[in-house]
Amino acid sequence: MTSTRSLPLSVLRAAARQAYGDLRPSIVGAGATSILFTVAAILVVSRISDGPLSGLDSTSAFGTMFAAGAVGGFASLVMMQIGAETYTDRIGGALLRVRILPHGPLTWAIGKTLSTVVLVFLMQAMILVGTVLFIAVTMPSTGTTLLCLLIAALASLACAPLGFFLSVFIRGVYSYMVNMVICLVLFVAGCCYPTSALPGWVQGIQMVLPTYWSGHLTRWALVGDPSWEIGGSFHPALAVAVLLAWIVVGFGLVPPVIRRSFRKETIGGLNRTQSTIRSQTGL
Repeated sequence: MTSTRSLPLSVLRAAARQAYGDLRPSIVGAGATSILFTVAAILVVSRISDGPLSGLDSTSAFGTMFAAGAVGGFASLVMMQIGAETYTDRIGGALLRVRILPHGPLTWAIGKTLSTVVLVFLMQAMILVGTVLFIAVTMPSTGTTLLCLLIAALASLACAPLGFFLSVFIRGVYSYMVNMVICLVLFVAGCCYPTSALPGWVQGIQMVLPTYWSGHLTRWALVGDPSWEIGGSFHPALAVAVLLAWIVVGFGLVPPVIRRSFRKETIGGLNRTQSTIRSQTGL
């Protein structure tokens, strides 16, 4: 009985240790440089794009809209980060080792969620600070700032299940590259460019994904210009509902999806994957 009651806590402790181990190299040393470079690139692009996008009924500069949307929409990086770390763990044999541990897949998934969400949330907070200081955005009140941070955290959590669902298809270099392209396209179409100017089928896909609604909410909170929005208006309540649905339903589906994926982790499969990668890379 004691062992059963302490199981969730032991899983959380193991996941927290894994998250700390994954997060530490990302925020210390060269990892910190990479974070600063990525945030600076977004702010520089936003700063130099000081005119409204032609063809849209917008009075706000492209850079202002881009930076405001990136505060929330940058949560899409969670999907890319989960895909990249899944690929690294798979070809390195870490997933195979995790599979044989008690509650290993669940612990691994919780740890990845913690490390990627914390990492991306730090970057979103830095983008918010940079947007307020360097981009033509009205200085937000304390309440608006806290609201944006809450949206950023909510958006990162909502994107995590989608990252796990996409990462189960990563089995080699090519599938990893396809995964990165899909994540990048979803990020660009949902955050970096006016979704209202994209084809109707793209808008339909983005309407059910957290990638669009994440940027939608921070554009609503920081700028209030609906020219980039589908339908030409803001729907904050609907946006929050979509993000919460991805968190509740998405995380409810992640454990069985991850368990099913881990069943395919075998010594023979690992040898074939490593042999294929050596052949593809010419090693």
